[in-house]
Amino acid sequence: MPEIDLSRTLFDIVKDFPEVQTIMAANGFKEIAKPGMLQTAGRYMTIPKGAKMKKIPLAEIVTKFEEAGFIVKGVD
Repeated sequence: MPEIDLSRTLFDIVKDFPEVQTIMAANGFKEIAKPGMLQTAGRYMTIPKGAKMKKIPLAEIVTKFEEAGFIVKGVD
């Protein structure tokens, strides 16, 4: 099973696992699909920071990743 470390930036995670971009876009992070957004904001944004900013419970996002077959680490 692939492992996602939520302490890494979104850019780095998507670079390793491109399907993460689709999972994030389908779960309230539609901006991630906009051209250039991953290259700019994604370079400093982590998934926990984005979840807090969007007011989406991190537990929901972790569940979506686990349902997609990922092991999630780096959750505080």
